[in-house]
Amino acid sequence: MGTDFQVGDHSGQSQRRALLKALLILTAGCGALFFVINIRRGVMVLAYIELGAAIASLLLYVVVRRTPRLRFWTLIYLFPFLTIMMVALHLPQASPTVFLWIYIVPVLCHLLLGPRLGLSVSVFFILVALALFLYKYPDYLYRSGFAEIANIVLSLSVTLAFAYIYERGSHRSRSDLVVMASTDPLTRLANLYRFREAFVHERSRAQRLDTPLSLLVLDLDLFKAVNDNHGHRIGDLVLIHVAQRLRERLRATDLPCRVGGEEFTVLLPDTNRDEAILVAESLRELIASQPYQRGRVSVPLSCSIGVAEWGTDGDSLDELVEAADQRLYIAKQQGRNQVVWEG
Repeated sequence: MGTDFQVGDHSGQSQRRALLKALLILTAGCGALFFVINIRRGVMVLAYIELGAAIASLLLYVVVRRTPRLRFWTLIYLFPFLTIMMVALHLPQASPTVFLWIYIVPVLCHLLLGPRLGLSVSVFFILVALALFLYKYPDYLYRSGFAEIANIVLSLSVTLAFAYIYERGSHRSRSDLVVMASTDPLTRLANLYRFREAFVHERSRAQRLDTPLSLLVLDLDLFKAVNDNHGHRIGDLVLIHVAQRLRERLRATDLPCRVGGEEFTVLLPDTNRDEAILVAESLRELIASQPYQRGRVSVPLSCSIGVAEWGTDGDSLDELVEAADQRLYIAKQQGRNQVVWEG
């Protein structure tokens, strides 16, 4: 279970933003340099294209520093940049060595766009570049019995394949690290880091759409006795059992989290206090009605739950948790195995 908020690949996003910023600075510098070179060569069209690219890169640098729409602006950069490369390849004055720049296309596209979109954009521009190259230098098609064009095509294919395989593996590794960093290793529920990230997202959504948002703090009653009487291994299995019961009862948009020990929190988007109380009662009843059982071991369970509503009990996560914690403490004092939403 989890909210519709997904933990983003922040490291990958940060890397792509840093790479794009570096490329924009490099593009601006190279554009200015080749503007001067092409002016001296008399290639005026290409010179002013290079100058325009340099100016556009500097303007785009300002935009990409903080934009949340990084992929959109990456495409805004890449397509003109790669199109200029195609134009340079097609110009009569251009040397055949300009084609060597095509080898950076798959690397750039995969690093900036990821494996799927990067592959599509790479293949498109590589095919365009090959068509332009063969149109301009048709003799390459027949040199040495097609050996030269075969070498070009094969080397480009290898570069494309390596870029795709590397970025796909890197993407999976980053995703695995994100999951590890945001998941409780025992119960596989969200940990506090992910819970805080999700709360920020859901609070922003609640503010934007004017929808309710509630939070539960749940603590297993007399859990120390479980560890004392049955050992910590059974205690861990009980926590896993409870986590499974939370997944069974909660919606896909809810986010259960193990805070630590025997304490859990639950984020309930689109849920007001009255609805949260009903959810809490159903969780309490479910846990009490399904003791942990394994072989001859049977561990009866109960829990106490505190309820807090965003806006009414506080605005920040710390305020809501504090309010729910106080009500959880009241539930413990009043005899445990109950839900408290006031006080």
